[in-house]
Amino acid sequence: MKKVLGILAVSAALVGFTACGGDDSTDAQAQAVASLAAQVEAKATEVGATFDAECAIKELATLSSEDIQLLTDNMDSDGNPADYGVSEKGQAAVEKIGNDCLDLSGATADDGSADTTMP
Repeated sequence: MKKVLGILAVSAALVGFTACGGDDSTDAQAQAVASLAAQVEAKATEVGATFDAECAIKELATLSSEDIQLLTDNMDSDGNPADYGVSEKGQAAVEKIGNDCLDLSGATADDGSADTTMP
């Protein structure tokens, strides 16, 4: 149920972005932001973390299309976003999302134990 609500939040945000009008590039950017937020939410759900998609979308919407693409392409990377070319603004957004939009208190480590490390 929580996942369904999250997906609805992403969808609502996407509708909000596209309802404002604009050209195809704006619509494509809004779709890319919503898609990236949904991917992050799916990853968070897999490990039992709580993710606030609306919070993340607000931050991701400020990034360039290049940063969004780099973050999407490297979603499974364990490296620092700077390692794959994300701008300083993009790196700051990733850190802000990690601090403000992601709650790891219920997350588990890869071995199934509680993850007690800080991001």
